Amino acid sequence: DVVYVEHPTDETVVGREQILDYIRREQLAEGVAGVRMGLPIVEGDCVVGEFWTTMSKPGEQATLIGCFIAQLDAETGRCRHFRQYWHEVSGHVHPYPGWGVAT
Repeated sequence: DVVYVEHPTDETVVGREQILDYIRREQLAEGVAGVRMGLPIVEGDCVVGEFWTTMSKPGEQATLIGCFIAQLDAETGRCRHFRQYWHEVSGHVHPYPGWGVAT
């Protein structure tokens, strides 16, 4: 029953199988990816975190920088609702000093 929202104006995907299909399509589109995760913030049934992803495919490099908010089921610990916001830049960009550390 999980709901995944990629940006408020982009695609919303509902259900485990549909999300797996979406992830597989995205992996193909992104090429080789390196993902860094910041230290998450956990409060009750919510988890918030930052990600910094470099992507490479022939003739193209990009960096995807963003954050996510996940709401977990209190009984099972499974994700019920997941949304993310991100910004993409050309080339591989390194994280700035202090990135990914909750203050």
